[in-house]
Parts: sequence; structure tokens; C-alpha cells
Amino acid sequence: MSEIQPDLYRRWFRSFEEDTDEHAVYRPGGYPFPPSRRARPSLEFRPGGGYVEYAAGPADRAVPQQGSWELAEGDALRVQAGAGSRLLHIVAHDDQVLKIRK
Repeated sequence: MSEIQPDLYRRWFRSFEEDTDEHAVYRPGGYPFPPSRRARPSLEFRPGGGYVEYAAGPADRAVPQQGSWELAEGDALRVQAGAGSRLLHIVAHDDQVLKIRK
């Protein structure tokens, strides 16, 4: 990935119902998700390298972890939130869907 596209700069919510064996699927806020018994994990890319990862916390509310992103080789972004970093291999995205290789 030579640069991050502007349509990635938003908060993306996990769409478990659309996941496949190969890809985790995310949708932007406002997407009409079916009801879920658990909070949907989400991630947010911000211009300038800001990154926030939201995971279920107490009372099943999203708890943000501030972090950062940077370009990596190929289709990947290196993200860091909390104590660790990992590569996200983005296989498809537009303004309505983000697919990340599992």
C-alpha cells in the first residue's frame, strides 16, 4: 500500500455476520447492523497516523485504546494500540466496506 486512501479515515465496526474464513469485514458507523448480543469491536483510522481500537469493556461498552498506524509493505498497515503492534492486511475497501485478511 503506497498511501492510505481518504475513505479509510473513519470508525469501522466489525460485521461478524459477513466474515468469511479468510476475511474480517467492517462497516462504517450508520450501517444498519442486525441486533447483536455483544458490543461490536471497532477501529478508527485518523489522518496523520492516529489510530483507535475499541474493544468490549465493563458493562459491554466499547473501551478505546489510543494508538497509531503507519504504512507497511504490500497491502498492510502496521497498527499499534496498547502494548502491542500488528499488521492489518487490507484486501478491499471503499466508503461502505473494509475487508482485512484474518
